[in-house]
Amino acid sequence: MPGTVCVPCVDGKMARSPHHRSTTTTTKCELVHTDVDGPLTASPGGSVYFVTLIEAATGFITAPPIKSKGKVPDVLKARIKQLETLTWLKVKRVRHDGAKEYVSRDLQAWYEDKGIISEKTAPYSSQQNGKAERANRYIMERVRAALLDAGAEEELWAEALSSAIHVLNRSPKAGQDVTPLEALTGRRPDVKGFRVWGSRAWALKPKQQQRKLELRTDVGRFVGYTVGGKAYRILAEGSNKVFERRDVLMEETSSKAIKKNSAPGPASRPFLTVQTNGDKEDGAIDMLDAEAPSGDEYASQQSSESADEPDEEAGFDAEDGDESDSGEDAAAHDGHEVMPGSTTESGGDGVQALRRSTRKPAPKVTWWESNPKAYVAAGPFAGAQSAWDLSKPPTNAKEARARSDWPMWKAAEKEEYLAHKKLGTWSKTKSNSNRKAATNRYV
Repeated sequence: MPGTVCVPCVDGKMARSPHHRSTTTTTKCELVHTDVDGPLTASPGGSVYFVTLIEAATGFITAPPIKSKGKVPDVLKARIKQLETLTWLKVKRVRHDGAKEYVSRDLQAWYEDKGIISEKTAPYSSQQNGKAERANRYIMERVRAALLDAGAEEELWAEALSSAIHVLNRSPKAGQDVTPLEALTGRRPDVKGFRVWGSRAWALKPKQQQRKLELRTDVGRFVGYTVGGKAYRILAEGSNKVFERRDVLMEETSSKAIKKNSAPGPASRPFLTVQTNGDKEDGAIDMLDAEAPSGDEYASQQSSESADEPDEEAGFDAEDGDESDSGEDAAAHDGHEVMPGSTTESGGDGVQALRRSTRKPAPKVTWWESNPKAYVAAGPFAGAQSAWDLSKPPTNAKEARARSDWPMWKAAEKEEYLAHKKLGTWSKTKSNSNRKAATNRYV
């Protein structure tokens, strides 16, 4: 009979109805999907789960690691508040799987106070929250790939997760003309600071930590980007300490295993000198990074904070050094160049031998001082014999007297003296042994 149900047929043949893809469109901040994934291996910060939140209209993702599911209400409140601050819009609906962490009394009261509708999926129907489930899948795919490529331990999953979210929010998304971050904030992200996760890194030490003869860099592995700033997170080699630096040189080639017990040494460092600290909890990159200015975000610049100040050693060498000495040094270097990693004639065990200078020290007494009569007899050829560069002025009176053009300098000296005497700007005085006379240039 029509309308009757064959109970045995229903009991024996009933199957789940297909889940059709939703065709409804949402506006910005109208719907937020959320889910919890884990447990995973405990990270250095103690996190074993992460909470995924996705803004449905733009696809913007945030996934902060947490230590327990009891932290979900606090994370959800904080991230929704940040989302509303970024967009100046109110979140209207939150869709979740109805787990205990999402239906606590405290969180339900907060939903009612904010006017947010809490949407629970049907039991055992994760397909109704498909965006969050799919996000968990492809986030974990990227985390696993990053760990395997870098040869890193599983404990570093939280750092790899933060970097993956950072890149996903700044990468093209199917069905959108702009990236999720630009769709959410209206600002085009700057991606020139992207680096390969797990790359070997040499971070310049702050000037306050540098010593004259010590290494100027800390060796480690790149594990993430600083939240809300322009720096890289580096895992120190041989420890679990993560520090942040702006000036970092990275070797983005085939990755090597990150070994906790590997000790840094001179052999593990580059032949180039590269051009800020503090530990943070796992998952440094989250929704807050969208508030950072777009400019040269997270870009590694060759100029550094220490470059803004003049180098005292360089300034000293430039002021007191001899130009001819530097030219001879360059010529000597060209003649005795040793390639990095090669052996020398004296170093048969593969150790690079030190290159000694072949220049002879200048005589303490010049020829014209030791034999003045011979210098006078040389006449106009004295300048050529003493190798003076007549195109440059003398540095002192002693040097001026040794040049072939001394008569002209003597006349100029006398003219200068008469001018000072006429103007009354020069007078003789007795020397005082208690005071040091000020020196000045001859010209």
